[in-house]
Amino acid sequence: MSQKLKWTLVAVVSIWAVALFVLLAKPKPAVVRNTPVTERIPTQISSRPSPAKTIEATPTVSRSDGYLGSDSCQECHQDYHQSWHESYHRTMTQSVNPESVPASIVDGGLIEVNGESFRFLREGDDYFVELDDPIAGGRHLKRRLVLVTGSHHMQVFWYESGYDKTPAQLQIMYYIDGDRWIPRRSAFLRPPSMEKEHELGRWNSICSNCHSTQPRTRPPQRGEVAWDTRVAEFGITCEACHGPGEAHVEGHRLRAADPQLADFDDPIVNPAGLPTDLKSDMCGQCHGMMMISIADVEQREKYFEQGRQFRPGDQIEDAPFLQLVRASKEHRDTKAFREFDSHHGVMAGHFWPDGQLRVTGRDYSGMIESKCFQDGDLSCMSCHTMHQQDKTLQHEWKDDQLKPNMRTDRACLQCHPKYEAFGSSHTHHPVSSEGSRCMNCHMPHTIYGILKSSRSHTISSPSVTTTLETGRPNACNLCHLDHTLEQTAKHLATWYDQPIPELTGHQKTTAASILQFLTGDAAQRALQVNAFQWKPAQEASGTDWLTLFLLLGMDDEYDAIRLIAERGYHTLPNATQFDYDFLQPMQRRGAVMGPQYMNVLRKKQKPNSALLIDQDGFFDRRRMEALMSRRDHTPIYLQE
Repeated sequence: MSQKLKWTLVAVVSIWAVALFVLLAKPKPAVVRNTPVTERIPTQISSRPSPAKTIEATPTVSRSDGYLGSDSCQECHQDYHQSWHESYHRTMTQSVNPESVPASIVDGGLIEVNGESFRFLREGDDYFVELDDPIAGGRHLKRRLVLVTGSHHMQVFWYESGYDKTPAQLQIMYYIDGDRWIPRRSAFLRPPSMEKEHELGRWNSICSNCHSTQPRTRPPQRGEVAWDTRVAEFGITCEACHGPGEAHVEGHRLRAADPQLADFDDPIVNPAGLPTDLKSDMCGQCHGMMMISIADVEQREKYFEQGRQFRPGDQIEDAPFLQLVRASKEHRDTKAFREFDSHHGVMAGHFWPDGQLRVTGRDYSGMIESKCFQDGDLSCMSCHTMHQQDKTLQHEWKDDQLKPNMRTDRACLQCHPKYEAFGSSHTHHPVSSEGSRCMNCHMPHTIYGILKSSRSHTISSPSVTTTLETGRPNACNLCHLDHTLEQTAKHLATWYDQPIPELTGHQKTTAASILQFLTGDAAQRALQVNAFQWKPAQEASGTDWLTLFLLLGMDDEYDAIRLIAERGYHTLPNATQFDYDFLQPMQRRGAVMGPQYMNVLRKKQKPNSALLIDQDGFFDRRRMEALMSRRDHTPIYLQE
């Protein structure tokens, strides 16, 4: 055994990421774990490929193991193919062309972002960028844009690096929701001091796993740079959810040619017909918190060559290479969590302390912690559908791929019909109000990602005790931004017999939203600035007092928080316009923000101690400064 290598390869699998890994040419008797690809590739790559060699700019589209591609489905399933074609799943990765790029690239021209210049050019249907290329040691070069990842909230562009099948990531990304270009580091909640080198090979090693169909990463050999990644198709296509189509197509072709043939064993998967857990496992292959665990050299090579072996209809816990990571109390002693946590930890931002998910894209992992899943029939397909064939509804459906009425209480009442009759006796809010909406109380916005907050898929009930134990905001205080934790605890005690926990003076006297915003860590502040701009919360809590705290958010040290706060500031009815950009350096922001702070501090408002407004109607600066001096400055990197 001393001469054999034991490999353990650990990686996070999600809609955004699978992890990076280590390759060694010769096995050694040691355990190697999770070495980033950037540690194997020099920051500045001086060696260039031979000019005589033909370079393939993108990973190869190459189908095997029965995969045929989505075009093979269109002939017999035109309506389903059309509705899939409208989805954001299809456009998770696309080739760069006139249909897939924003106007600022189509029209060409110079883009300047944070002191860096990028000039976009069009030549026929090809697009290029002139940039100081970090892959080439900063030389100013013209590079062809070849791939784009994402099309819903933001787009990441990949350009021809000069290395075979190994595109490089453009340093700026297009923020669709804000209709602007931003540095890619600003799109994530990450410490301002955290450097980000070029990411040559990132699409191959990470993005491909959940942004393409049948990915086979095939990393470079020792001493080389170029990857040999293969995919059946870019984007999330029909076969990602229905399985390889070759036997299905061939069987039906033979049946059509000779109707007398006996029925064949059709391997294609109709997710609607799967058992409840397997329906969700199909989604969990990308929307779950997974580790890829490879035990030996032989398995390592098989994984690199053939990719994940999970297929729709499989049980994810039985799939080769995949290990589901759960962080709830009963799973914290498992090998999977211990290995995962040793590399990533809480501050990497995947889990709240009680095991609930903290970052976007892993809704499967959130859902399976819910009693509705564990003790009931809840699955991803209880609310979501991958096809909306009514074209009049496709625009709304496209956003979250929800079934009709699944944004309403119907989503919960389909399994819990008795609560409809209870009305306000259960919710203690007017039946027509946002406070009576099931999801606002049981699926609050405690997940962060893509520069916004989203609903938790761990269905739970509001609890001040849980907030104290985990730091996660509760549903009541995310809506009633002007209420203290004590007020919430008293209501929950009266309405639902919850015990009132022991609270500090600040928790009794200061609105929970302000308390967490002023004293919390960056992840908590990000959730609060999103809550400050949530329309139901503004309607429940008023908006005049919010101006100061959104201005403070616009001065945060984290780029992402400043961007979110600026967006929120413009939702206020009396927001004034001033010369501000979240990318401005601190000194410039100070000159711009100073007068805005003074305008708010001089404005008299209705006294409200919980909102730090004193009896004279002005913000209590000493109290505010005392709270800010308690801020948690732990560096936070939420790995989406």
